[in-house]
Amino acid sequence: MTKLQQLQQEMFNLKSEAKNTMEREGITESEIKEVTNRISELQAKINLQKELENSGTEVNNRNGQQLGRGNLDGDNTDSNARYEEAFYNTLRGRANADDIEVLEARNLNSGVEADGGCLIPVDQQTEINELKRTYTALRGLVTVEQVRTTTGSRVLEQDAEHTPLEEFTETGEEGIKETSAPKFIPVTYAIKNYGGILPIPRTLLQDQTANLRSYLNKWLAKKAVATENSLIIAILNTLTKVQVETIDDVKDIMDVTLDPSISALAKVITNQDGFNYLNKLKDSQGNYLLEKDPKNPTKKMLNGKEIFVLSNRTLKTTGTTEKKAPLIIGSLTEAIVLFDRETIELKSTDVGGDAFKKNRVDMRAIMRLDVKKFDSAAVVFGQIPIVGTASVAFKQSVEEKDTKKK
Repeated sequence: MTKLQQLQQEMFNLKSEAKNTMEREGITESEIKEVTNRISELQAKINLQKELENSGTEVNNRNGQQLGRGNLDGDNTDSNARYEEAFYNTLRGRANADDIEVLEARNLNSGVEADGGCLIPVDQQTEINELKRTYTALRGLVTVEQVRTTTGSRVLEQDAEHTPLEEFTETGEEGIKETSAPKFIPVTYAIKNYGGILPIPRTLLQDQTANLRSYLNKWLAKKAVATENSLIIAILNTLTKVQVETIDDVKDIMDVTLDPSISALAKVITNQDGFNYLNKLKDSQGNYLLEKDPKNPTKKMLNGKEIFVLSNRTLKTTGTTEKKAPLIIGSLTEAIVLFDRETIELKSTDVGGDAFKKNRVDMRAIMRLDVKKFDSAAVVFGQIPIVGTASVAFKQSVEEKDTKKK
């Protein structure tokens, strides 16, 4: 390890120590000044060491002007382009001292642990978010809160529509009154780590960065959607299940059980089994129960509400002889909050785990988030019979409803 690398490693350790100091309760002003001075002094040593090393490696350009290594790299070493270069150099195992410095600066500012890997570049995170929209993601249905700390809380308002503002006069003694509603509910979160391992072919690491980046983006987008969906469904599964035995039961949920303000925003969520069953139902005149969405002809609606279909593996059907498919109706925006740290970390190795034995490179990915229930009254977890005697009864109720209209 060179002298510069030693100093950079010392700086990384010092900044990690400073991060822990700042998170400690009761920190004093003198302690802050002390750690700030230590960082400034060490940074000055690093800058001087760079100058000493650069002076020995300067080259002449075609005009005879001298260009130091620092100038060749450019002054803005923490730019997105420079960070991406350092990021992929690290994944390939080719990082130099400057790459390490660029990565450490970005990762430390984002609160990444010392051995936590490297944060993916900002532009790449944007690409992954766009890719996630192409998959069936529940994220778009819930409330998403971006957070920068591992623990904390958000105060969210519940039932705002039912609480009018009260009249007051500027000269009145009481002023603006405090109301018992709307309910401002604190929702606490504790960010958790979710990770996985992706084996990377060595040939792909030797390929162009664009190809490797595209390969990683697709994998990360799929894993992120699967993780978020599983956490949201786990919250939904804690709700009391309601048996939906007739088409009138569906209407009762939409018209009576759910508040009108919630019903107006409601969507229907089911799985492949549930959608397939509903999509085949016809009235006595042969008209299908499900309606076409006028805004999107490729989608269907139930009683005027958009249907969101998940795979059977993601949202499961229950039962054997009497099978029941989930029919979730309501507003997940009001029911569930997803707290997103907005950081995906990657770290590669060719010696850990099975990588050494199988002569490959393993990529570890870590994402950080938490999902919490907010308003359980905003959604109803219904179960609709799709196989068995109850299923036949539901089908008959659709036909009878049409007959009664006549």
